[in-house]
Amino acid sequence: MDYLIPEEFSQFAELTRQFVRQELWPHEEEVERADCVAPSLAARLRAKAVELGLFGFNMPEEAGGPGLPYLAQVLIREQLGQASVALADMVGRPPKALLVCQGEQRQRLLQPAVRGEKIWAFALTEPGAGSDAAAIRTRATREQGGWRLNGTKHFISHGNHADYVIVIAKASQADGDVPAAFVVERGAAGFSVGRIHRKMGWRGYPICELVFDGVFVGDDNVLGAIGDGLRLGLANILESRIGVAAHCVGMAQRAYDYAVEHLRVRRQFGRQLGSFQGLQWMVADMAVEIEQSRALLYAAAREMDRGGDARAAVSMAKLSATEMAGRVADRALQLLGGAGYMAESPIEMIYRDARAFRIGEGTSEIQKNQIARACLGREMFA
Repeated sequence: MDYLIPEEFSQFAELTRQFVRQELWPHEEEVERADCVAPSLAARLRAKAVELGLFGFNMPEEAGGPGLPYLAQVLIREQLGQASVALADMVGRPPKALLVCQGEQRQRLLQPAVRGEKIWAFALTEPGAGSDAAAIRTRATREQGGWRLNGTKHFISHGNHADYVIVIAKASQADGDVPAAFVVERGAAGFSVGRIHRKMGWRGYPICELVFDGVFVGDDNVLGAIGDGLRLGLANILESRIGVAAHCVGMAQRAYDYAVEHLRVRRQFGRQLGSFQGLQWMVADMAVEIEQSRALLYAAAREMDRGGDARAAVSMAKLSATEMAGRVADRALQLLGGAGYMAESPIEMIYRDARAFRIGEGTSEIQKNQIARACLGREMFA
């Protein structure tokens, strides 16, 4: 379908498509088998992404990024979705919280992240604070020259090898606790990595538990103002959600393309599988669902670019695409039969990986709540 995509945006998408096929796909099998991306490979892939101008594609020009509109960003993310989660992450997207860096923080934290020289982690989620981010219990107590952090975070992406972690904690104030953002650097006394969680999918993409036991953070490692923690923590929630939607459209497209090619070449009972009407209907259902989610995705990105209230549109795109990816992966696996269940094809990986996206960056139920508020009016939920 023609979505009237500007030519320069299509060029970014094509550049990413080639990067995925030439640089990422050849390493998928080894990453899946080893459940890690070798540091040397990660450094090489990041450097290549920087060279191509893809690394930090979500950042504005004043931060050293390309300053792309959201429609161009989702086109890039859609293509990255055709690679495994771990390898797609080699094209880094620094957190927008870093944009509040001031003075020397920009040279020490922001610029190295945008150039792919330093790896970051973002620590908001806790055992008792998932969808309810305001329930965080990690505490920061004021001391001379800085703050003392105590608490535990979990489900933190690549927290085990990040150069620094942005930690959202409740800072003690005379009139009560307020959320704040602190930068904890690797090797800080009292900072340790707990469990590296075993996962159903997303192999090679570590998700960790982080422990802060009396970690001292100097005032020069406070991001923004005390009290801005949740605002910074949720500053790019719409970007994160629409990015997930784009990734899921990409992974679903890959599963669809692989299954369709299988139906063209595989023969049973003297006929191509694609000639059986029951299987043709499954393909039609997959194609319709992918295109529906893609249309919602592009419409939501355009709404963000217009600067309007895109919360409901983004929630619709995220809900549609994440649920759709699971159904498409399931049908693709069924169309391949036993071959789809084997790890020799990407379908088995996609089937496992797709499930997590219905949880991360706001569950499907959270998205339905957001959509319902837009439909019924927020006063209904007061």
